[in-house]
Amino acid sequence: MAEILGIGLSHYPGPSVPAQHWPRMIERNVEVGRVKPDLFAAKDRWPEPMRAEWGNDEGVSAAERHREKLLAGYTRLRAELDAFRPDLVVIWGDDQYENFRRDCIPAFCIGIFDSVISRPLTTCGIPFKTKENAWGLPPDTEMRIRGHYDGAAGLCRSLLEDGFDVAYAMEFKHPAGLAHSFNNTILYLDHQRRGFDYPIVPFHVNCYGNQLLKSAARAMGEAGSDAITPPAPSPARCFDIGRATARHFAASPWRVALIASSSWSHGSLTAKHGKLYPDLDADRARFDDLRNGGFASWGKLTQAAIEESGQHEILNWICLAGAMSELGQKAEIVSYVETYVFNSSKCFAYFPARASTGATRPARATA
Repeated sequence: MAEILGIGLSHYPGPSVPAQHWPRMIERNVEVGRVKPDLFAAKDRWPEPMRAEWGNDEGVSAAERHREKLLAGYTRLRAELDAFRPDLVVIWGDDQYENFRRDCIPAFCIGIFDSVISRPLTTCGIPFKTKENAWGLPPDTEMRIRGHYDGAAGLCRSLLEDGFDVAYAMEFKHPAGLAHSFNNTILYLDHQRRGFDYPIVPFHVNCYGNQLLKSAARAMGEAGSDAITPPAPSPARCFDIGRATARHFAASPWRVALIASSSWSHGSLTAKHGKLYPDLDADRARFDDLRNGGFASWGKLTQAAIEESGQHEILNWICLAGAMSELGQKAEIVSYVETYVFNSSKCFAYFPARASTGATRPARATA
C-alpha cells in the first residue's frame, strides 16, 4: 500500500557556510551587476525593517538568528522523514545553469541512476565570497547519493504516457554533480552529518526560464549573458505534473516522500526592489494560502505575477501543491522565516502521509 509524505523547504546556500559570511551576498550581487552600487550604499533608502536587520554589525547578528531558525526547520523535517521511513525521495529542484547549459535546457528532467557522486562544497562559498564551509571539510569532499532507478524510470515512463514531455538524465557533467538545489537539500537534512541513505530521484524544473542567462549564467561567471531565453513551464503545467506524479506513486508499492526545494521570493530576482530585497507581501500571500489550505490556487498564478515578485523558484513548490491537492493532504507549518537582508523568505512545512489503495505498478520499467 503506497503512502506519500509531502515536504517543503529551502535550499538557500547560507547554511553551507559560517553565518558571519551571509551578509556578503548583497556585496557580491553588487559586484556581479545585480544591485546598483548607489542603492546598496544608500542605507537610508532601505526599508526600515531592512535597516534594523542590518543593524550595527552589518547583519552578522541577524545572520546567526536566521541560521538558528533554518537549522531548526531542517531538524524538524528530518525527524518527520525518518519517522516516515520512505523507500524513495523525489526532490523538485532547479538546475541553475549547472548541468543544463546552452546545449540543452529542458523544462522538466528526471534523474535516472543507481548512484552519483556530488561535491557540494566545491562551490558553496561563492555567493558569500568565502572558501570556508560550515563543517570545516575539504572543498572536494564527496557525497555519494543513492538513486532509485526503478522509481525514476517508472515515473518518467508514466509522465510520458500521461502527455508530459519530460526529459531524463543518466549522467551529470557539472563538477559538483547534481545541481545545488538537490545537493543542498540533502546536505541540510543531514546537517548534523548522521548520514542520509534514502534513495533520491531529482526532478528538475526550469524555474528561471527567460531569466536563466541574465541571472543564473551570469552568476556562474559567463560573460555576455543578456539574452532573453524561452519562459519557464507555466504554473498550471507545474501543478498538473505534480498531480500526475502523485497519481503515479499512489498506484505504486512504495512509501514516497515528495520534496519541494526552494525559497520563495528572491531579492536577487525582484527587479521592482532593485534586486536588493524580496517581495515579502507576495510571500505572505503564498504563506496564507498554504496555512489556510488555499494552495490549490497556485496553479492559477500567472508567470508574469511570479516573475514580478521574484518568486521564480516557487514553481518547485507548485509541483508539490499539485501533488498534495491530488491526494487531499493538508500542510502542517513548521516555520516561516522572513528576511530583507538574506535574499529570500523561507518556509518549512510538511504534509502528513495518507495511505493510498491504488493498484501497484511493475517494480521496474522495461526498456
